[in-house]
Amino acid sequence: MMLKRNLKNSLAKYMSQFFETIKYSDNEFFLIDYHTERLNRTRRNVLGLENELDLREYLRDAPKDNRTYRCRVDYGEIIHKVAYYPYQLANHKHIGFKEASTFDYAYKYKDRTFLENAKETLATDDVIFLKCDLVMDASYSNLAFFNSGSWYTPKKCLLNGVKRQFLLHQGILQQKEIKIEDLGYYEKVAFVNAMRDFELVYFFELINGKLKLTLEA
Repeated sequence: MMLKRNLKNSLAKYMSQFFETIKYSDNEFFLIDYHTERLNRTRRNVLGLENELDLREYLRDAPKDNRTYRCRVDYGEIIHKVAYYPYQLANHKHIGFKEASTFDYAYKYKDRTFLENAKETLATDDVIFLKCDLVMDASYSNLAFFNSGSWYTPKKCLLNGVKRQFLLHQGILQQKEIKIEDLGYYEKVAFVNAMRDFELVYFFELINGKLKLTLEA
């Protein structure tokens, strides 16, 4: 019985799957140190692994052109897969809201069923998740709200993304607790993640429980 339990635990640990999404453009990987740190922190905190991996060792067969790619790295105890997908920015027009009080996404799990189901159920371009009326993240990005010359990101988030960390370290973003009723104080919103920051910025209105977005000219 003990042997069976140990084998089951070992298999569960091996099969635990996470992923990193890395921007690759003009033969350059962006924020690679942030991604490497998160990968090793996840393996250490969730899987109990102390051996650190160097992501650069697994990214040697990247495309040799000037296109922008989304490099996806699937991993657990080991790096399982590295794949490259041509990337284009997605434009959005309507954003829904979903309460996520019991949902935990502190690590970048491969299983995103809850996030994707919320978007499909609401039939919107994306979803902003809430915890007790506090604004958290969208389904694939952290959020940045603009007011009086400054950009703010919710102090509490589902996932502390690498671009969010970078923009905080650079002083471009400031952390602030933002409730859903506070959104009227902000003028614009941007969706930030490893692949994007402020290329697309939107004015927004809260109409019938959803955000209607208008792309900034």
